[in-house]
Amino acid sequence: MLKALQKPLLFLLVAYLTGCVEEIRVPIRSTEPQLVVEGRITSAGGPYTVRLSRSGNYNAPDSYKGSAVTGAKVQIFETTTDRRVDLLPVDEQPGLYQSQDSTFVARAGQSYEVRIELPEGKVFVSEPETMPKAVPVQNLTARFTTNTGRVSDTPFGYEIFLDTQDQPDQSNYYRWTAHSVIRRESIGLRDFGGFFHKKFCWTPVFDNDILIYADTYSNGQPIREQYVYQSPVYIVGKHFVEVQQYSLTREAYQYWRKFNEQRQRIGTIFDPIPSPVYGNVYNAANPTERALGLFEVAGVSQKRLVVPGDTLSDAYLKIQTFRYVIPGDCRLVFYQGNEMPPQNWLGQ
Repeated sequence: MLKALQKPLLFLLVAYLTGCVEEIRVPIRSTEPQLVVEGRITSAGGPYTVRLSRSGNYNAPDSYKGSAVTGAKVQIFETTTDRRVDLLPVDEQPGLYQSQDSTFVARAGQSYEVRIELPEGKVFVSEPETMPKAVPVQNLTARFTTNTGRVSDTPFGYEIFLDTQDQPDQSNYYRWTAHSVIRRESIGLRDFGGFFHKKFCWTPVFDNDILIYADTYSNGQPIREQYVYQSPVYIVGKHFVEVQQYSLTREAYQYWRKFNEQRQRIGTIFDPIPSPVYGNVYNAANPTERALGLFEVAGVSQKRLVVPGDTLSDAYLKIQTFRYVIPGDCRLVFYQGNEMPPQNWLGQ
């Protein structure tokens, strides 16, 4: 008798539980496309550039790529003197605007802002910011490393370190960028005699890391052995390294710090909800409407270094990095591939 009742009871229990399940539809966040501004003016001289785009819809494919804004009118003003320079569209690079007047050079102590008139008539401006004085880079050093943590690329490289002297009696905010020009190998092109040529080229390598620093606890102290870049090693050859040291405004430093916080989240449930990172550009008629991105005003100093790169074991490197030898003409398969190394890198 008990067994006979088990099946009907089980059926009723399943039906009851199924009826208690309510489908929940989570609304998908959707936002209107926003203006994105990526621009910078520095004491290093022009040309100065501003890139304009629109953020994508969260529901659309490739939503984070944005789309170029063309047909805009872009100007940079030196607000303390009323000087200005027009930025014109760059051919074959939609959304990029560049200054043409070489006599317009930004100077420390002067205030600058950008003015952007969009095709539909909206005008966006940046908050005027005074350009800080550039702090010179004193020295660069390189150390060979076999950082096996880089699983998606060659583990070999030269770590580049910087020395500088922080300026006393003022708050200083720094950002570092760097790139190198290195030697790469491809399989090359085979001629009628069976020989391969166009195998070795020099190619620039850029780093997308955002490295910033504030002298809050080290005002006026030397900054020593500051890591700024790793130049990857694929084959034996010199490394031509260039480092830029930007002296930022406080507002620009805060922007890059927030930007870094967004990038460094690891995607756990404990992370804060991502939010847009707004910079210093806003709608002149409606200041509550702000653009994404930043118009950066910065003093800059730069220094170059040539790493000899001739102390490495060629045989060992070939064994470890053979998988990075790719088919084709090195001038085409590597970014800006050039068979000739950079000339007069140190200005000699």
